[in-house]
Amino acid sequence: MVEYSTCMCLVKGIFYHCSNDDEGDSYADNPCSCSQSHCWTRYLCMGAMALVLPCLLCYPPAKGCLKLCRGCYDRINRPGCRCKNSNTVYCKLESCPSRGQGKPS
Repeated sequence: MVEYSTCMCLVKGIFYHCSNDDEGDSYADNPCSCSQSHCWTRYLCMGAMALVLPCLLCYPPAKGCLKLCRGCYDRINRPGCRCKNSNTVYCKLESCPSRGQGKPS
């Protein structure tokens, strides 16, 4: 909803059609990223588009507000630890009951 209300979907569409990246990993997916190549070119292009589409100027505050609201919601409704780099814990064969034993009745 944030991308549609701030016209970011138009920017992504324009960047998608203007990119020459055939692998699918283009900067159209995240045009505001500084980690990809041609960062200043994208920001210059978005600045020029903001003259015609002033709703683009609302994208950074709207995205920040959304991130803040998600964080507050998660803190209230999902208490506990949520590690980003958690390892999956698997059951060892010795500690798990075998399939043939102990069928529930």
